[in-house]
Amino acid sequence: MKVLITGSTGFLGSRVVDLGLRAGWDVVALVRPSTDLAAVPWDSEKVDIIRGDLRQPGPWGDQIAAAGIDVVVHLAAATSGDIGDQVVNTLVSTENLLAALDHDRLRRFVHISTFSVYDYSSPRPGSLLDEESRIEPLPARRDPYTQTKRAQEAAVRQALGDRTELVILRPGAIYGPGASWDHGAAVTLGRFALIFSPQAELRLCHVDNCAAAVVEAVRSPEAAGEVVNLVDDDLPTHAEFFAMCRDRGMTSRIGVPVPWVAVDTVARLLALLDRTRLGGAIKLPELLAHRRQQARWKPMRYTNQRAKDLLGWRPERSISEGISTLADAGSNR
Repeated sequence: MKVLITGSTGFLGSRVVDLGLRAGWDVVALVRPSTDLAAVPWDSEKVDIIRGDLRQPGPWGDQIAAAGIDVVVHLAAATSGDIGDQVVNTLVSTENLLAALDHDRLRRFVHISTFSVYDYSSPRPGSLLDEESRIEPLPARRDPYTQTKRAQEAAVRQALGDRTELVILRPGAIYGPGASWDHGAAVTLGRFALIFSPQAELRLCHVDNCAAAVVEAVRSPEAAGEVVNLVDDDLPTHAEFFAMCRDRGMTSRIGVPVPWVAVDTVARLLALLDRTRLGGAIKLPELLAHRRQQARWKPMRYTNQRAKDLLGWRPERSISEGISTLADAGSNR
């Protein structure tokens, strides 16, 4: 089976390539023209390399069309930047990839999306967020990442239609060496770390667990046509995650809990002030923008049951093992 992987040198992609090789895939990796293959974390001698920039059509498109690709694992996307940057790096790049594929041969397309596409404003605090939950109806009121990832999903669905099996994976907060999600803190102030919504579950998915789920999504017959959320078992609260990281020496700051009701009330008052007195002129940061704030800290419950049922997936790394990988790597982000 020949599998094309985009974003193959990234945080998650590099692990997917490695696990794919172990699973016996013939891996084709699309890498940027400037990528130093000596620095890639996987064995480049076992991988067919196509150099190209998804942001613009080029010879890479003809190489992909001629490569005999059976499955695509699409991880490439921008996680930061302004709306223009993210449109180009996420949406335009995806459209260029879809245009280059041999859809008559392509059997399956595994698309890596995100929990960010969900609507967090409508559900009550403590509600279960699962694959049947509503998608964000007002993405422009969130952030560029939500806007472009939501549009990216729609573009993939439209381009593939009924010709190709589509599997959409929506991971939670992918963490691991180099990505600690600030140890669960919302903001740091000198010796102190503010822990917003301290008793809310943190929707974590360790990068190794996530990569294993991607591999299962490529080969599981039951996953065809499905949307699957990915979170680990035994999710910690924000406060628990911070305490566990602190116990392992990753931060010496003192955690200060800020209950959700306080966070929510301040954001609502600012939103009301903006609408009634300032004409919507304020561009608030994530900490204070109500709709963005809800997506990050509103207390919700999460489940990975569909991933277990359809993919046969079980998160192998526990939360304590995952935190050990952060500590061993000296992750301080």
